[in-house]
Amino acid sequence: MAITMCCIAKSPSLYKIKSMTVSNFVFMEDLTVGQKFTAGPITVTEEEIIAFAKKYDPQPFHLNAEDAAKTMFGGLIASGWHTASMTMRMIIDSSPNFPGGMIGRTVENLNWLRAVKPGDVLSYEGEITDLRPAESAPGRGIMRVKSRTLNQNGKPVLEMEAVIFIPRRDA
Repeated sequence: MAITMCCIAKSPSLYKIKSMTVSNFVFMEDLTVGQKFTAGPITVTEEEIIAFAKKYDPQPFHLNAEDAAKTMFGGLIASGWHTASMTMRMIIDSSPNFPGGMIGRTVENLNWLRAVKPGDVLSYEGEITDLRPAESAPGRGIMRVKSRTLNQNGKPVLEMEAVIFIPRRDA
């Protein structure tokens, strides 16, 4: 009997629901160090930058283009946390279908390298740098992923490493 799960998958122009069955699940044993994942693009809009900033990071250079022009950035920019949120969306879009999802343990070395501006087009690259069984939880593995979010020019705007709990097949 197949167990049906539901997840979000990005199509070229919209997000849609797709059906997943237990046979589509991926476990630690199916992955390899050096394996890469990509996602995107996401086009950043002025409206989204301002809406995110109003709710979560209300600073002048995120809220109003005229005020932002007077800052060191010379114009409106996305909050770093907005950039991180868009990165998270692309991580989910590019990730294998783990039963129960991925459980974040730690984010390390989070760096915002360039400002993200309206009209920027972001993409994601992730690479598994370590895989190992979790010593304290036999049903789990630990995966370390180096992540980079790039702008339309291929320049990194965000880099980080994440340590994630993932399920093991023989749990």
